[in-house]
Amino acid sequence: MKIGVAGFGKMGKDIFTLFFDSLTQTEFVVLECIGTEEHAASVKKSLDKQLRRKKLTQEQYDEKCASVRFTQDPADFAGCDLVIEAITEQRDAKNGLFSEVAKHVSDDCLLLTNTSSLNIASVFEGVPHIERCFGMHFFYPVKLSEFVELNVLPDTSDEAFRKAAALLTEVGRKYITFAGDYHMYLNQILSCAVSHAVYLRDLLGVSTKELCKAMEELFPIAGPFEMLDSVGLGLMAENQMNFKLPRHQELLRFGTDKMAQWLEEGCGRGPNCFLSFIEPKETASNGDCSKAVLYMSAFLLNEAVNAMTECNTPQLQEACAAALGLSMPLKALYQRFDIHTIFDALDDLKARSGYACYDHQGADVWERFLLPTA
Repeated sequence: MKIGVAGFGKMGKDIFTLFFDSLTQTEFVVLECIGTEEHAASVKKSLDKQLRRKKLTQEQYDEKCASVRFTQDPADFAGCDLVIEAITEQRDAKNGLFSEVAKHVSDDCLLLTNTSSLNIASVFEGVPHIERCFGMHFFYPVKLSEFVELNVLPDTSDEAFRKAAALLTEVGRKYITFAGDYHMYLNQILSCAVSHAVYLRDLLGVSTKELCKAMEELFPIAGPFEMLDSVGLGLMAENQMNFKLPRHQELLRFGTDKMAQWLEEGCGRGPNCFLSFIEPKETASNGDCSKAVLYMSAFLLNEAVNAMTECNTPQLQEACAAALGLSMPLKALYQRFDIHTIFDALDDLKARSGYACYDHQGADVWERFLLPTA
């Protein structure tokens, strides 16, 4: 097998490392516009360390060293069975890349985008043999992410899908499949959780730090504001309105407008800027965060029920809980609260905001999806 990776930033490097460490008898071509020699040296340095620590035999070391090539020329993707891109989150850049790559690879070479927010059909517009083109979205950090989203197009062939699914299984990742407005659904629910947290901050009249603390029991690894900080305010503000599920639009607009305000006030656009920016601007409110976990849980459970009603995707509950980093499965979270308490919380949120995302279905629908099975 021969795999091409376009882009060697933090995401491209993580994707390459997953494949490189997990696969044998595989060639790799990495396309990066700058720093190719430095990147190659970094990979060799890592292999040298593994050899010294006897994690690789000399034969394995030699094979690994010979299996990877860094380049600035897309023509070097010739002969690849699969090319995945992890370049800048801009539609024209990705589309231009794939248009060029398609000139050099075979008609059945898989062309995969790691986009987390862009319209996938638009990314591949004009690229020949659209049946081999779709999304393979990894979450960062890749080594800690259990699920990968396969975001398929109407023309995606069964054979192309099977190849991608088999590859993910081989490298120890679970995959979940989405189509249409549900493309990148796990990323959509992450974005909605962030915007919902932004809304709760204002609704409860509390500081970001206070709300983070209140929700630690629900998000033991990283809460919504930590997720925002990790992604970067600029990228989140620019791209979350690309999502198309109608019920999300009002909430995402609220979050986007608030993020745009913070950017105007001087917050840095990149990762690890937001929390250090917002904390000095806030003082302890001593406000009431006692309902924070309820309001967040009610929203996430309601969103999951709506998704499961419309999108018959196996493993959706497990994947949502994993992507959000929840402290428990959704069914266990549901058991923490009386359903009438959850519905009262959603009705209160809807009355205060008017947002469609807080509309809920009946108890019978909730129980069908969230009651434990015998």
